[in-house]
Amino acid sequence: MKTNENKGLIKQCNQQQWKLHQQLAHFAKDLDRLPDAQEARLNRPRSAPQNLLPMVF
Repeated sequence: MKTNENKGLIKQCNQQQWKLHQQLAHFAKDLDRLPDAQEARLNRPRSAPQNLLPMVF
């Protein structure tokens, strides 16, 4: 950690970790919101493709 005479301790910032936390926060925020009418209309249940059937049964 670095020290600054005016502000005390300054933590080193890892840019990659900071970006990951920002993306995770945006993802969690999007999970919490309700879908609008267009998204609800497009989000219909569909049958699985035939190549995935062995995984189901």
